[in-house]
Amino acid sequence: MEELKQFLQANESVKYIRLQWLDYSGVLRARFVPTARCLAIASGRETACMAQSGMLVPISTAPKIFSLSDYHETWFLRPDWSSLRTCGLKAGHGTVMSFVDQKDAKTRFDKCPRKLMVRALEQFEKQWDAQILIGFEIEFVLLDGSNNVVKPLDRLDGYSRTAGLRAGTLDLVEEIIEALERSSIKIHHFHAELSNQLEIALAPEPALAAVDSLVLAQETIRTICIRRDIKATLSPKPTFTGPSNGLHLHLSLSRPGCVPADAFITGVLDHMDSLCAFGMANYDSYGRSVSDCAGAWIGFGTDNRDLPVRKISDWHWEFRMMDSTANPYLFAGAVLLAALDGLEREIGSSWKDCKFFPDMMDEKMRAEYGIEKRMPSSLKEALDCLKNNADLTTCIGDELLTWFISVKDKEVVEFGKWTDEQRRVRFIEYY
Repeated sequence: MEELKQFLQANESVKYIRLQWLDYSGVLRARFVPTARCLAIASGRETACMAQSGMLVPISTAPKIFSLSDYHETWFLRPDWSSLRTCGLKAGHGTVMSFVDQKDAKTRFDKCPRKLMVRALEQFEKQWDAQILIGFEIEFVLLDGSNNVVKPLDRLDGYSRTAGLRAGTLDLVEEIIEALERSSIKIHHFHAELSNQLEIALAPEPALAAVDSLVLAQETIRTICIRRDIKATLSPKPTFTGPSNGLHLHLSLSRPGCVPADAFITGVLDHMDSLCAFGMANYDSYGRSVSDCAGAWIGFGTDNRDLPVRKISDWHWEFRMMDSTANPYLFAGAVLLAALDGLEREIGSSWKDCKFFPDMMDEKMRAEYGIEKRMPSSLKEALDCLKNNADLTTCIGDELLTWFISVKDKEVVEFGKWTDEQRRVRFIEYY
């Protein structure tokens, strides 16, 4: 209550607050609530409810719900008022991220991705007395109303070239950056990534705040562009011939202390095939299981973008097995729990720092670096790995996993019946 009051006193122009959450498909959802009612919710006099469909709608069946229950459930939104911030994309609005709370759950918040991440962070910080910092690289492509790449005279044409950022596109990106700054989101840089593709990299923040910033940054990119009659898509496969979009997570420690980096990264690599189910969380995500994207082989290497984990320094890694179809709270939480499993087991790493192109190494050479297992080539394969991963499923919890996997299993079946173009258009619509 005090946090909300202080926020409203400092931001008198705010009339509405968006109570936001992400469903199991990584789709942002929100209730736009007048500030007077927000005060009633914060005081406990009112409760914010949400429909059952607020968590359980597969993209392939939307708006049709897919639930494991044979009755209508009651779900509540529990705003985390410490995440309050002004909404830089719309004057008079604020945003707050919410936990999701099922009324009849066996354990409170046992199906909430955001709560999973909080629990993982609390466990890590308690055991290792270190704070995790996270930043994201957001890749996106600009499309017109017919879902074709926008073709201005000044075309985006290649990695970090100034071509494409000499005229209107630069003005567009600057407008996005200014909106992010009004939301207290700092950027690391922006640039042209590949042909027809842009990237905005967010500055590192404490982990939970960083994911909150990502959610608002993605919505800001989409909103500012749509106001200019341009569709910004973060979909992993926006076109058939152009670049794929990733969403890379950078993780570092502010106080490494005695945390053994080898055990940390070994935990992640040991569970990599299962983690892909959370990070590359939809049918067409696995076109990125190739070199210079998420990687074709499981391993890590210093400045090696052909593997899913790029080492930048002793305590700074880039996780490349993520795209916009992920629920980032669930993905980040799962990565941390996998790392904690490695720290608990304290086993020596079977992986060595690989600076070579894995596809150009022979079998013997790959084995010397521990690179013996390929990345999953489909969502079904990743889900099968997750279902058979007893250690990680125990860490995450049966209730959340059962519901998440049920949604994703439905996606595998339904999207397998669609054409490539039908899926492309649907993913553009949602991501």
